[in-house]
Amino acid sequence: MECQKYVLDDGGIHEIICSDKMQITVSAENHCSVYLICKEKMDCTMTLVVEKDAHLNLLSWNESEALNMNCEIILKSNAFLKASYGEMSEGSVSMKNTIHLMGEGSQADIRTASIVQHQKHFEISCIHHASHTIGLMENYAVIYEDGDYKMNDTGKIEKGAYGSESHQTSRVLTLSEKQKSEVIPLLLIDENDVQASHATSIGQIDENQLYYLQTRGLSKKAALGLITVGYLMPIASALDDEKLSSELSQKIEKKVGLA
Repeated sequence: MECQKYVLDDGGIHEIICSDKMQITVSAENHCSVYLICKEKMDCTMTLVVEKDAHLNLLSWNESEALNMNCEIILKSNAFLKASYGEMSEGSVSMKNTIHLMGEGSQADIRTASIVQHQKHFEISCIHHASHTIGLMENYAVIYEDGDYKMNDTGKIEKGAYGSESHQTSRVLTLSEKQKSEVIPLLLIDENDVQASHATSIGQIDENQLYYLQTRGLSKKAALGLITVGYLMPIASALDDEKLSSELSQKIEKKVGLA
């Protein structure tokens, strides 16, 4: 299939439907947002380039039956990317996402929020090629019965990328004993003058918290939904659009049994 190419040189929110092969370029000094929607089962290869001094706010929302995505992201000097991935589908997902901080002063803030009922495997790498770069990765997941969740989260600071920061946080909430969940945080540091950290938690809902909510008149299903929605709801407001935020919030609430 022919590569679908998009060059973004103006502001506002651009809605793009995911296709098999894509290339998105944000022009230098441009500030914009992209709402990327995956609706159909597909193997997707995407290249995203954020040019010098450009800012991109990306929300990727997947509703397909099955998605296999390989994404290469390149950030030039002083480029800024905030990327949020909402994985609310009932299908399977395999995602490889590699972020290259190529230019000095570039920054990437990557967040994932997943509801996992089947297999969802992620491999996210943030590679610091230049000095004074920042890579932040936050992952949140709620695992249901028969869910299979895996997150390989890598921050790599190469030699010469001094003054850089790489930080990772993953929080996984398991709602059943019959599930698989694995988080593998990895830091590869080849430079001394850097800051790096990772934190991971995997566990079930606090029974005392659940009991308290039930004593306040909530059913167990509603109490579970209220607790789990806190893991996922921030993704709905990733783009500064009130109508879209309301729409996505309703979808999340429906997924966790609150609507």
